[in-house]
Amino acid sequence: MSTVERLGLSRLIEDHGRKFLRYCGVSVVNVITGNGTLLLCLEVFDLHRVLAVLIAWSVSTVPAYLLSRRWVWQQTGANSMRNEVAPFWVLALIGLGFSGLCVWVAGFFTDSSLMLLLVNLGAFGVVWVAKYLLLERLMWGIRLDVEVETV
Repeated sequence: MSTVERLGLSRLIEDHGRKFLRYCGVSVVNVITGNGTLLLCLEVFDLHRVLAVLIAWSVSTVPAYLLSRRWVWQQTGANSMRNEVAPFWVLALIGLGFSGLCVWVAGFFTDSSLMLLLVNLGAFGVVWVAKYLLLERLMWGIRLDVEVETV
């Protein structure tokens, strides 16, 4: 690895390391909130699996947005409906659609709440990294291209 590549990698880790760890923390909160709500809807209220996913998504998306904005990307100004809220919810809707489809399909093969929880978790995991990159690139973050001065 060349000096330029090492400097670029060091800069990338410096710029994103703590932020990515905070993003992981928000994801843990989101998984606990979403899957806890999903389990409650499936087991206690005996709701249809797709309705249960919709409710779990609705409950978990609000703290995910607020924590991502304030804690991960440390935004303190007023919320922008066009530049922050709408794009965040579009990304969340993509995750919801994918998760709902996966849970719906899985429901043809199993009635196990544990399996449906795992399918839901896996579906949201698929879009997790892409969501970080999009939030970083389009909304709150720094530019991902690293400029390194040659010595």
